[in-house]
Amino acid sequence: MDQQIQQAVEIALSGTADPNLKNQAYEFINQIKSTEEGYKSCIDILLKSRENNDINDGLKFFIYQVIEENMSKLNNDELINLKNTLFQILNSIISNNLNDAAYLKNKLSTLFASLFCYTYLELYPNFLKDLLNLCQSFTNPLILDYYSRIVISIHYEIGDKFISRSSFLQNRNNLLKDSIRLNDMNQLVESWYKILLNDSINDDILNNTLKIIGQYIEWMEINLFISNDYLNNILKFLKFPNERNQCCITLIELISKKMKPSNKIELISLLDLTNIIDSIKNNNDDDLEFIENLSKLSNQIGIELIIALENDSSLFNNINLIFLKLWPLILEFLSHEYDDISQQVFTFIQNYLLLCKKINQLISIDLLSTLLNKVILKMKFDPDDDGFEIDEQFNEIRSKLKTFQDTIAVLTPELYIETLPMIIEQSLFNKNFSDISNDPSNSNDTLNNWINIELGFYELNNFGESLKNNLINLPKNEIYTSKPYQLFQNFLIRLIENYDKILIINHPKIQSFYYEIVVRFYNLRSINNDVSLKILESFTNQFGLFNNLEAVRIRIWYLFFKFIKQTKPLIDDITLENLLIKIQPLLIIEAQLPTKDEDDEIIENGQFNNQLYLFESIGLLITIINNKELTYKLIDLIFQPLFDNLQNCITSEDKLINPLIPLQAHHSLMAIATIVRGFETELSPDLINKINNASQVVLITLENFNKFEIVREASRFSFSRFLPILQNESNNHLSKLISLIMATPNLKINELSDFLSFIGQIIHQFKNNDNIYQLLNDLLSPVINKIYELLNINDEYPDLVRDKYNLKKSFMTFISVIIINNQTSLLITETNKQNFPRILTSFVEYAYDLSQPSVSKLAIAQLINVITVIGGNNGKLNDSKDKYCNTLPPIEGIDEFLMDTSVKLSFELPFSKPEFDLKDAEFRNIALELSILLKTYEQRQQNQEFLTFLVNYLNNMGMSQDALNSLGSNLVKLDQREFKKYFINFLTELKK
Repeated sequence: MDQQIQQAVEIALSGTADPNLKNQAYEFINQIKSTEEGYKSCIDILLKSRENNDINDGLKFFIYQVIEENMSKLNNDELINLKNTLFQILNSIISNNLNDAAYLKNKLSTLFASLFCYTYLELYPNFLKDLLNLCQSFTNPLILDYYSRIVISIHYEIGDKFISRSSFLQNRNNLLKDSIRLNDMNQLVESWYKILLNDSINDDILNNTLKIIGQYIEWMEINLFISNDYLNNILKFLKFPNERNQCCITLIELISKKMKPSNKIELISLLDLTNIIDSIKNNNDDDLEFIENLSKLSNQIGIELIIALENDSSLFNNINLIFLKLWPLILEFLSHEYDDISQQVFTFIQNYLLLCKKINQLISIDLLSTLLNKVILKMKFDPDDDGFEIDEQFNEIRSKLKTFQDTIAVLTPELYIETLPMIIEQSLFNKNFSDISNDPSNSNDTLNNWINIELGFYELNNFGESLKNNLINLPKNEIYTSKPYQLFQNFLIRLIENYDKILIINHPKIQSFYYEIVVRFYNLRSINNDVSLKILESFTNQFGLFNNLEAVRIRIWYLFFKFIKQTKPLIDDITLENLLIKIQPLLIIEAQLPTKDEDDEIIENGQFNNQLYLFESIGLLITIINNKELTYKLIDLIFQPLFDNLQNCITSEDKLINPLIPLQAHHSLMAIATIVRGFETELSPDLINKINNASQVVLITLENFNKFEIVREASRFSFSRFLPILQNESNNHLSKLISLIMATPNLKINELSDFLSFIGQIIHQFKNNDNIYQLLNDLLSPVINKIYELLNINDEYPDLVRDKYNLKKSFMTFISVIIINNQTSLLITETNKQNFPRILTSFVEYAYDLSQPSVSKLAIAQLINVITVIGGNNGKLNDSKDKYCNTLPPIEGIDEFLMDTSVKLSFELPFSKPEFDLKDAEFRNIALELSILLKTYEQRQQNQEFLTFLVNYLNNMGMSQDALNSLGSNLVKLDQREFKKYFINFLTELKK
């Protein structure tokens, strides 16, 4: 067996072995791991290897794995035997001075740690003592290496707080730690001290020993570590190049030890870390990892001081003295050029500022002033950063720094109001752009100027937000008359008036920030129309709407739209006409086909979606002028190129085979509709007539491109914008539009869902229009037939199943819109009544389908809607707001159907489906809907017929008389809200 194991491992590890042979070796190896015979054979191989050390690393590691996997299966005697074996192996390694690879040392150490957990409490309490005895004089590097690795492994088994464990293991580990504290703690702590005294020990052992102290100190007696000698023995390693990083981590663990606040302050004072850090940091500037760890250590000192002060305010004076020593370090680390170092002190700064809100004594104007200036400087882009790439880390750091700045604003408003305007003034208006604006060729200073100006913009934005959110706690009625507000307003006006000098610094962050701030804070200030026109002028220059950087340009298009929509500036006729003529080149539509990325996701190309902001802006501008003739002229100016574009698409010979042409048509239709969406004022008849003409253009386009979904979508979108304007004149257009779409042979399920929403909009908007009613009456049955046609498609692809569920939801929402808008008569006219039973049957079918609880709930809601307008009224429509309510005959059998359906659904659905769990929120919501169903019918009935039917049904189902009486009486006497609660409890009891 021994020989077979060795051969199998060699084959498995071989890079040249036959694949079939390797598979056989793997199967054999897995069998070895799981059998008692295999375990014993591996132990034998390991013991034999002591004599001549002829075992290779691969086999040794495999044997360690076998031992690890079988340890939990061993009885007490076998565990003791394993203990003897492992100690023999360790002694053999030491006596032969065998320096295995690190991964073998770690694996053997892990075995010792696991064995410790199984044996220390009852079988082998001398485990640690025997391990310590091996160390002898603490001079043999090999045994000290194994000793440190084993002790670290034991920590990972019993003390690592980042590992989640079962309650059993946690209790076991607590007992192990208690036993160590009682029996071995003193000797262990002393052993670590002795190792650290020996400077000749190699770096790995020293680092591991420092690591051990940091790990074990959390649950060991702190007094064993804090003698002067012991602490000095640790602190000296801050000056050792290869140990100082681990020393920092150990000191962090040391000062993080839970203890009384007074003891914690005593420990921090004893360590005197602030002076030590100050004395060594400047001599190690080139070791960034060490500086970062010093920053972490400084941060932890501060955190511990804050915790102590929060728990014992009587220590304020002592703690504040240490704060005064600590803050210079914190500020220096905060200002470090490397952000990874600066970030390490963020937690302390944040918590300190929050503590200042609770303890006013901590507030120092000098400190907060220095901190605020450091924070602001840290917000600045680095000189070697060109600012063109998005730096998520920098943005995150800035966001945290802004939080500090805002907190200082709350703590000391006067300081904030004094400092921020000064920074803004220096950054934006103190010769930062004047030299370049006077001499654009002087590009050597461009980089520094953009960085300074960007900081100014950033702080101007922050200043505006702080006023908007009233961080400085001004009386609300004084905000707009306050000095800070006047300062901010003055900055904005100066910025607007000097926009040409600023924007000439051709940097995307400067140009974007200018427009962002101007638009964002327009409502925060009251400025005259001249300034608004100046802003409008700035938009139309080469750095605004015509910016040569695409990302900046399309963002400014949106900001332009937002500015026009917010301000509706008063523009004279000539200015407006010139403006529209100037931006006409931006309105040229050039459709680009979408492509797919490497993940097969569709990527839209071109700028069209962003161009729509420009088209809507034009619509807004055109309708805010009073000159009607100019209005008509400008509309023709904007519409005609789009009409020409559509004409070209329609007359193109390859319009049905070239996919770019229908896309171009789609874009043109969307542009026309978006211009109209911008019309916010009441329109004159002549202007309405122009919209009417546009609607005819849309229909002609749809006729020619009816097979293309994108054109159908754009046509619906257009008419959604035209309808509020055309009103009664839209009847003929709508009829043709709906007919064209319904005649489409390739209408998709999701498209029909959207189309139902469109028709729902028509129903709502024209619910009092007889012509539209007749139109809908003629079209309703074809629409419903199309719904059922698409729902009956048999393919069960996941996307199709999803689309069907969405169509069901849209269908039911559509019916709901009809009923809610008092048009129920549409469903039961002579033209459409043949579909009504089918609709009701579908609702019942959907209600029973619990694979999509949201669909089931919606179906029940529709049955409730139907009952509300028809139920319990002898089949007669009962909606006084429905104009045709009294002209239609009663529906035979509707009461019996609704009554039977309501009762059966309410008691079959919760019990016929095993997945119906009332503890599940979705199913509970369905049950609540069922309670409304019952209560609604009960309220609609005009006699006792419903209650009689309910009682007879439940009686036949075997319900007890007491339960029947309770249900019947509560259904009648409780209101809907109370009956919901009752019904849930009632079902819960029945389901037990």
